[in-house]
Amino acid sequence: MNLYTVICEEIDNRSEKAIPFSRYMELALYHPDYGYYMSDKTKVGKAGDFFTSASVHPVFGETLADVVEEMWRAGEIEAPVLVEIGGGTGTLCKNMLDRLQEDAPELYQSMTVMLIESSPYHRKLQQDAIHSHNVKKVWYASLEEAARHEQIEGVILSNEWLDAFPVDLVERTASGWQEVWVTAGEAGFREEKGAVTPELSDYLSMRNWKVPSGMRLEVNMGLERAATDVSQLLKRGYVLTIDYGDLEEELYHPSRKNGTLMCYYRHQAHDDPFAHPGEEDITAHVNFTAWREFGEQVGLSVVAYMRQDKFLMRSGLLQKAVAHMDRDPFTSVAMKRNRAIQQLMDPAGLGGRFRVMIQTKGIDKLSDLRCLDSSFRL
Repeated sequence: MNLYTVICEEIDNRSEKAIPFSRYMELALYHPDYGYYMSDKTKVGKAGDFFTSASVHPVFGETLADVVEEMWRAGEIEAPVLVEIGGGTGTLCKNMLDRLQEDAPELYQSMTVMLIESSPYHRKLQQDAIHSHNVKKVWYASLEEAARHEQIEGVILSNEWLDAFPVDLVERTASGWQEVWVTAGEAGFREEKGAVTPELSDYLSMRNWKVPSGMRLEVNMGLERAATDVSQLLKRGYVLTIDYGDLEEELYHPSRKNGTLMCYYRHQAHDDPFAHPGEEDITAHVNFTAWREFGEQVGLSVVAYMRQDKFLMRSGLLQKAVAHMDRDPFTSVAMKRNRAIQQLMDPAGLGGRFRVMIQTKGIDKLSDLRCLDSSFRL
């Protein structure tokens, strides 16, 4: 048995002899035995398929730790919890804990770290990464499970989590919407356009997007449930979401006629999700308008939305640059740190592609957060 066989059997068992693209993406990424994220394949870094901001340098985690500390103090949270959803290798969590241990020892000693991770392989990597930290640690396999058992005061953080949700693909035609389905042939998987499922049709009617004929876009049907679970988990505190995406008016602009679905395989980006099923990352840009609106429906108020470069600058990243007289870029720790800061701030790269949204629940005092913009309007 392999992933190809699993997907083919599911296709064959349906009367349409096809499955929605979202189901194909779910199996390709999250099948318990053969899914990309569930495997022990290295995914992040030089030996993997892509880089993340957290993998660039510990200074990213240091900066986020400073933000979390400010949030805990502004919210007067005495026994704070840091929740990270989809933390992968645990690198970001480790770097944040290193910084909190050094800079806020009294909060560090009373804190709990909760990691929500569906992959057993990644849970093991996380356990190894933060093993040396003497704080209370809790793991859950899903956000839904955590929300059923816990209510926390603190910060819920995610970095490149929502972009990995399975998405439906739809295309606007002269006669209305068509959905992208996946079928199997001799040459592998392929797409075919057909009728929209009732649930997706209702969602499209609700969102009522005005896009031109021929335009394709992705629909993340999991955002509403995720927002509900986040709010249920968070009794009081902050939600810090970092991901690549846009508001609807930018995300569904005619210039993005072919959508935003992308695949990453050995650091090569391409747009064919059928090229290496189970062996490559498949992602789509996050609809931050929907994330905001679903959050508002369950009591999460947006207090900030900005590009990553602006967020990091407001949060003190530039002050972490190091003055030096070094000349060798291969051995200089200071030069490596400063290059990483430039990379994280690059408006043509990580700094410009990623967005940061901050939501609150039960918090009145926000003036102590450096990252907020007093002129913020959304």
